[in-house]
Amino acid sequence: MPERKRKWKLTYVLVVLGLFAAAFLGQLMARDSLIINYGIRFYRSLQSGILAVGGIASLAVLILYGLELKKEMAVRQARREEEARSEAIKQEALSAKEKHREVLSVSKKMDSLKLRELLTEYAAQKWNALGQPLMQIKMQLDIMDEHQEKLSHLLEANGADALANTEDILDRVEQYLCKNVRKVLNYLDVADSGVEKDVRLVREKLAVCHEEGQKQLQQVQEFLFALAEFLNKQGEDDNSMEMLDIYKTTILSSIEEE
Repeated sequence: MPERKRKWKLTYVLVVLGLFAAAFLGQLMARDSLIINYGIRFYRSLQSGILAVGGIASLAVLILYGLELKKEMAVRQARREEEARSEAIKQEALSAKEKHREVLSVSKKMDSLKLRELLTEYAAQKWNALGQPLMQIKMQLDIMDEHQEKLSHLLEANGADALANTEDILDRVEQYLCKNVRKVLNYLDVADSGVEKDVRLVREKLAVCHEEGQKQLQQVQEFLFALAEFLNKQGEDDNSMEMLDIYKTTILSSIEEE
């Protein structure tokens, strides 16, 4: 209940209790006079009447006030819970938006796993008509992840700590692929899946992204074979080291920023 209304109701309760107390004290103070003038039976009847009427009235107003107070507390609790739910939904929406922004931020290192999740989400929902090319690009990121695992295993199995910098090369290739995927996702975000012109544009961007991804994956695959060749010869053949350097240079030059 509003604060002003609640104060008025509390005043009513206090007035009723005050009247009851005044009536009871009044009959006590006038006890002797009442008994002398009207008799003991009248006094007892009067006292019983005051106690009965006053007690019932006081109890009634207290119960009514308590029910109103309980109702007000329930309304407040429901309002707080509703506000908490609204805030939770708002925070969840902000969190999802921030997650998407982080994935697509140029200034931050992009998360390949999150990008793959987004590609899968687009392929299954809004852009299901382009599900196949979207999943092909997602598969490229999967393959890139496998190449990185193969490199780590190759270096660990051969104790080639001196070649640990090769992992950085593959990390840079992965980020290059992720950046290309980010560009495609930007188009997906602004395009309308129901407009043929937009669909055609997105399809073209997907094709370009896929073609460039295939090129990079092929170079990485050749680089891994060159590294395996170098490790097999244990550095005895200078040509194998030279070929390894050539692949490094080729890969890095192909992913340099324009």
